[in-house]
Amino acid sequence: MFFKKMTPSEIKSTQKAGKLAFGFYLVALLAHSIYEFAVSFELSASFWILISGLIVFFVSDFIFNQKSGDRHDQTTRD
Repeated sequence: MFFKKMTPSEIKSTQKAGKLAFGFYLVALLAHSIYEFAVSFELSASFWILISGLIVFFVSDFIFNQKSGDRHDQTTRD
């Protein structure tokens, strides 16, 4: 089957890859939206995609942490 139970090391690797991809898209969209704003003095679609993606990330992070009962403890974060 395509879905399998992940080992703890696979979970950690997947989380690191997700953070890296999130950071890449954050930088790429931010750079593009700054460039477009400098050229046309308007907020481009990449700016709104960036903002909506950040809102979705933080809201879903908050909801998942509330459901799991986890608190953002800085000593346990990577």
